Amino acid sequence: MPNWDVIVAGAGQAGCAAAWDLAAGGARVLLLHGGPERPKPCAGGLTIKALRRYRFPLDAVIRERVDRVAMSRSGEPPVTAGAAAPFCVMTHRRELDALCREQARARGAGWHVTAGVRAVRQDHQGVTLISAEGETLRATWLIAADGAHSPVRRALQGQPPAAPAMALEGHLPRERARRYPPMTLDFQEVPGGYGWLFPKGDHINVGLYVWRRDRARLAREHLADYARRTLGSDALEEVGGYPLGTWLARRPPRCGRVLFVGDAAGSTEPLLGEGIYGALVSGQLAAGALLAGRPRDYPLLLADWGEELRQVERITRIFYGVPALGYAALSRWLAPTLLAGYAEGLTLGGTKRAWRSLKGRRHLLGSPGA
Repeated sequence: MPNWDVIVAGAGQAGCAAAWDLAAGGARVLLLHGGPERPKPCAGGLTIKALRRYRFPLDAVIRERVDRVAMSRSGEPPVTAGAAAPFCVMTHRRELDALCREQARARGAGWHVTAGVRAVRQDHQGVTLISAEGETLRATWLIAADGAHSPVRRALQGQPPAAPAMALEGHLPRERARRYPPMTLDFQEVPGGYGWLFPKGDHINVGLYVWRRDRARLAREHLADYARRTLGSDALEEVGGYPLGTWLARRPPRCGRVLFVGDAAGSTEPLLGEGIYGALVSGQLAAGALLAGRPRDYPLLLADWGEELRQVERITRIFYGVPALGYAALSRWLAPTLLAGYAEGLTLGGTKRAWRSLKGRRHLLGSPGA
């Protein structure tokens, strides 16, 4: 007999979102956490659409509210674009995760620390997990929120293909920087990607992103050089790299009694590598499907986000495939509209659809008659 209705393997953003909703819905849910923290590249910028997905306030972990961004390409003078309202808030991922875990546990989710999952078995009654410590955990359903390298997916389906996206980041203490920058995106800092500077109050998050890891190798030396050139110091702390899952449109998010969410499902947006929104959406939809007794519906519920990612991937190929043209269009014409859409809580696809209508164009541009 299963000990739990649902086990959630992974206590990041996707896992905590699923666990909170499951506990709120009365399910017996156990949240598995991998123990001591290790840095995971996450710039910590939450778009307004992501901010609105949370079931509880994040005020305690919001460090900055952003309504302007500086952009450049290949050393060109920066261009600044803005919106009438904040389109993003800055958090520190460790603080954000800690808050979400605390909220999930307070809502009623069980908590278990393990070094990892050694084996996963399914039968007609449920799922059995064998932990790295040799413990046996049993549930009716399993939500795999264990990242792009997903040990659960590997246990069930073998080694997945290499994740196409990659990020590398570090934190520069504010007192070591020669300036405190605005939110900054430096396109073509790496081929097929960009560098970022995200202000966080007592430090600056410095990172590199490439949407296909076979296009460029991200190295610590490059990250240190980028920090020196932009901020005057390479005294980076907590440097780490991690693959990002961007394959949702190409791989099923369910395998028997296992539902994949977050990076394990490949729900990250490929253009800029935004992963938290997809993590929240997939985690909450998985929980909703289980609470409704309709787990088979989960792939259908997630199909809209999968289609959004498919469309964004086409834009990504063009943007990074012809970078001079892509950046010119973004910096000269598109940025104000995109930022206005983000400030409204729209996705990239939603902003595009709003732009197609005259009323939407007037609203996003703030013209008379909107």
